[in-house]
Amino acid sequence: MKKIILLLTSSILLFSSCNRKSENTSNVLGAEEIPEIQSINTLQKSEGLNLLKNNCFSCHNPNSESHDNMLAPPLAGIKHKYKQLYTTEELFIAQMSDFVNNPTKENSIMKGPVKRFGLMPKTPLKKSEIQEIVKFIYKTELPKPKWFKEHFEEKHNIEWEKR
Repeated sequence: MKKIILLLTSSILLFSSCNRKSENTSNVLGAEEIPEIQSINTLQKSEGLNLLKNNCFSCHNPNSESHDNMLAPPLAGIKHKYKQLYTTEELFIAQMSDFVNNPTKENSIMKGPVKRFGLMPKTPLKKSEIQEIVKFIYKTELPKPKWFKEHFEEKHNIEWEKR
């Protein structure tokens, strides 16, 4: 009888932990969040690329010679993953901004890159600056390393153009 109760308890705990979503996977925004996100400043291309160069490309370098030389995954790959999970602009911006503002393993949607590269360090940028950069990422075709397309297609078994 004790074995059955222990087995049942273990099964319930396993089931509930497998179905628990991290706080960064919500597909619903509060009514107050949507207008705030929609009012985020839209950066001009030169301004946005300059911010990426000064704040992001030191680790997410689109000019790296190989995947082995990267300190973090390419932003194009990160953008792809976020767009898969968060199909509206507002959700994308809210979720990516939340992670960049407070990077934790539990809040990460990219477990493989966290395992390979480690967790992103906390940024000194203000929340509003992060949101502007993330909005720029959402709206802009990002520069990719030369090797990225082949790497992506090999890992995901789909053509980059058909994603």
